[in-house]
Amino acid sequence: MEFSIFGILAVVLELFRPILLPLGVLIAADLLLLAIVIGRHRRLNVARGLRTAAGIGVVLGLAAALYFPVWTGAGLTQLQSLVDYLAIIAAGVGIGFAAACAVYPPVQLLLRKTA
Repeated sequence: MEFSIFGILAVVLELFRPILLPLGVLIAADLLLLAIVIGRHRRLNVARGLRTAAGIGVVLGLAAALYFPVWTGAGLTQLQSLVDYLAIIAAGVGIGFAAACAVYPPVQLLLRKTA
């Protein structure tokens, strides 16, 4: 396979193919919950829900950033260049943001104001 954007996309698709269906189900369920959150926005404590979701995202992002080197068979001592550290930090930020977005609707519904 030649080095091209289509070759890279083919490799990435093969990497993510086993998790595409569960990921699609998770996204669909999350969008349904988000629609419920938007429909009930007057009875919700939005600031508290955002803070809680952001906190969960930060914790999961830090855990992912610490776990990624171990997952690849490396250790934290084997990170040698700035690019290695930036890649780990970027992956942790991405996982943290995605986790915060995914947990926001259920957290918001759990923290709604009691009338």
